[in-house]
Amino acid sequence: MYTYGDTRNSSMNERKQQEIAQAFDATPELLPFIPELLADLWALGSSLELIVELLRPLDLPAETTRVLDLGCGKGAVALTLAQEFSFQAMGVDFFEPFIQEARERAEEMGVASLCQFVCDDIRNTLGEARDFDVVIYASVGVLGRLDECVTKLRRCIRPGGYMLIDNVFLADPDKVESPWYEHCATHQETLRRLTEYGDALLREVIIPTEDVKALNRKYTELIRRRAEKLAELNPEAADSLFWYVEKQERESEIMETTITSAVWLLQCA
Repeated sequence: MYTYGDTRNSSMNERKQQEIAQAFDATPELLPFIPELLADLWALGSSLELIVELLRPLDLPAETTRVLDLGCGKGAVALTLAQEFSFQAMGVDFFEPFIQEARERAEEMGVASLCQFVCDDIRNTLGEARDFDVVIYASVGVLGRLDECVTKLRRCIRPGGYMLIDNVFLADPDKVESPWYEHCATHQETLRRLTEYGDALLREVIIPTEDVKALNRKYTELIRRRAEKLAELNPEAADSLFWYVEKQERESEIMETTITSAVWLLQCA
């Protein structure tokens, strides 16, 4: 497990700790345990097979195609695209332990020359990145409403380039209470926000609720097992660890009843 020194060094101020903790639906006190709690989760919710399926028909050239993965986590998407298509992939995430793991995996998979992993706030990256062929975004709410999100993503993409957005829309607008989904809208409004610049919606894949339930059950059980082991080693943190598991279960219920997950592939006008 990473120690407090790994995640609470002098360069990580209190505000950054709070933002990172919020991204994990945790508290700052739980940050040192996050790498171990999520040790069994590599893709962190992203469907690697679906992303490959959506990008393959575009027939983008190997080695020269540049992909930006915003909120890359452990780098699963970037690493998969580098290995599958020989794309140049840049992943950005603000959790240093995940970036470290992504770099190590790049070496193990033999794609280090194609991959770059940067520890930074994706909002900083959006201010600098330009002319990417594909930008991938799978972080609900971080960039605001989807129309605001699209505005920011388009700045990073070359004319005719692509956006791949993994997000959600409201299945039942009257039942959502989680602040995570306050920027979400109905399906019709979501499509309007995605395409308000005249970009072409090439594919929409709505994830079946049963698939979401199965994945949630799998992930929650893996996290629970890790929490139990950590609680044995760190009894003073047991209450916080099991609180985190319970919170994941509550969030899963929202995902399964009041929102619908989907992936959209758009080509910039």
